[in-house]
Amino acid sequence: FVLPELYDMMLVVGDMVLQADAEPVRSACGSLFLTFLLNYPLGPKRLQQNLDFLVSNLGYEVPSGRASLLALVRQVVLKLPPPLLHEQADRLLLPLVARLVNETDRSCVAAVGEAVRALLGRVCAQSGGAKAAGAR
Repeated sequence: FVLPELYDMMLVVGDMVLQADAEPVRSACGSLFLTFLLNYPLGPKRLQQNLDFLVSNLGYEVPSGRASLLALVRQVVLKLPPPLLHEQADRLLLPLVARLVNETDRSCVAAVGEAVRALLGRVCAQSGGAKAAGAR
């Protein structure tokens, strides 16, 4: 059963991951967003839109919002099914590395590093061969 209104609601939930004042609210919204990505029927275009939302907000101006978003990105990387992760790895890696270079907040630097480490770890562990050797 698919509700089109749920897609619009998830845009609001995604914004709350960044903008909510209370950390428990940001965390709960991140968990809800992750559950939506993993369990709700999303076509390739909808999945790409949601991942683009995450990537486009890596530079969000408030460090607490960035930290919440980075925790969500790490969870997406850890839980996305391997075929989807491999399809999206290039689209995630470059913006994460750029954020790592430009990040000014220490806790966010650590969070970006964890997300990059998780992404490379899963892609390299599952793909093997020359592509994985080049990523290492």
